[in-house]
Amino acid sequence: MKPLSITRFSPNYEELVRLYKKEKHAKQKVRYHAMVLMHEINNCTEVAHIVKKSSRSIQIWVNDFNEKGLEGIRVHSPPGRPSSLSPSQLEELKRDLLTSPRKLGYDFSNWEGKSLRHHVKQKFAVEFKVRRCQYLLHELGFTLQRPRYAFPKADSEKKEQFKKDFKKE
Repeated sequence: MKPLSITRFSPNYEELVRLYKKEKHAKQKVRYHAMVLMHEINNCTEVAHIVKKSSRSIQIWVNDFNEKGLEGIRVHSPPGRPSSLSPSQLEELKRDLLTSPRKLGYDFSNWEGKSLRHHVKQKFAVEFKVRRCQYLLHELGFTLQRPRYAFPKADSEKKEQFKKDFKKE
């Protein structure tokens, strides 16, 4: 059995080195590095030892690179559980989040995990945990912000005077 080697000419060694140097994604960078090393060393076991991966992984990457080029070694996001809310429901939820909860008929003032959980359960009949709702808020581009209390009867001049006197002591 002949040893495995890179048989593809495009992209060439210099292009792989350039891609390796500019790549930001760590997993993709390891794959580019393995291909560069395969050009230099031409031994899957040694390359696997250098990049801290199994020799079988290197063999798979080399075969995929030889067959499909860069697309063969591209890192794809892993499949996951499908979202409980459709994209249109997420857009509708985002519009609701831009509205005050009081205008939607709720007796709370801020959107947070618990309040969002209640809203999603009422509107879409989907039940999330509170922590998932907190993540969902973040994914939709929102941050938790609480209003600062203002005391209408407070005298601002006395407040400033107190701050000055307090700093002196």
